[in-house]
Amino acid sequence: MSTGTRRHAILQVRWGPLAYQKTLIEPGQVLKVGRAPPSGLAVPQDAGLAEVQFELSWSGKRGWLHGQPDVPGTLLDGEPVEQGEIFNGSWLRAGQTDFSVYFEKTTPPREPGQPDPPVLVAHKAQALEVLRAQEAPLYALVDAARSERILELLHESVEDCYSLYEGPRGVALAEVAPYLVSLPRKDSWLLEALVQEGWGAHWGVFLTSAAPARLVRRHFRKFLMVEAEGVEGRLYFRYYDPRVLGAFLPSCPPGTREEFFGDIEGFIFSGSNGEVTVELPSLDGKRPPGRNGTRG
Repeated sequence: MSTGTRRHAILQVRWGPLAYQKTLIEPGQVLKVGRAPPSGLAVPQDAGLAEVQFELSWSGKRGWLHGQPDVPGTLLDGEPVEQGEIFNGSWLRAGQTDFSVYFEKTTPPREPGQPDPPVLVAHKAQALEVLRAQEAPLYALVDAARSERILELLHESVEDCYSLYEGPRGVALAEVAPYLVSLPRKDSWLLEALVQEGWGAHWGVFLTSAAPARLVRRHFRKFLMVEAEGVEGRLYFRYYDPRVLGAFLPSCPPGTREEFFGDIEGFIFSGSNGEVTVELPSLDGKRPPGRNGTRG
């Protein structure tokens, strides 16, 4: 975990087999990038890259791109360069691979139009307490369409995140897609930001599962489009909206509920008044206190 004085630079692969992979650069570190560098980030699928295509250096406050002698074809924000300063949000292209550079925890939150009411402040504090107390691995499903702030947070964090869309649709809808976010550290500043800025604003839901992220993503992709009785064609199912999930889970048949949960151990999300709502797979009436149902 970084501190306010020791931030990472983050190089993220945008598309292709390594899409969404993040490589962290510590202050004072140099990262080599290419098809087969001796150390650093290797993109072996891209035959258009040199063995070492470029290097990125990071001081903790500023970053630079350094090309390699006699290795052309590196673009920085659309311009061919041999070297140049990189900034938060810089775009790089080399071979057939696109990269983005982000600086950890750089963009501050917007000033709210008015302060949260005391009851919402209490609900947010309780949500953080509940989320941090989870023993199983924690994830979030967030809807980038709800606020441009969501992608700012995801980009500028060290945590792994994956769009639920893929292929051409994933490229076209990246700014409004639902994302799965892995939150392995309960003291993560990203977890706190998602709660403090997004709880009660319908940004998304939290969940726990021992399954690895790739399997959790595969599971939720199955439910992106659904059929509805009396409706022709398939519809988007926005289950990552806490209002939708809060209406769906209590009303769906046991078999449907079991299928939807799969390897998910529980969902944690904001209720209609901001209260902490927890849903478990079982609806047999044997609910541990403070688990299924609401808190607050």
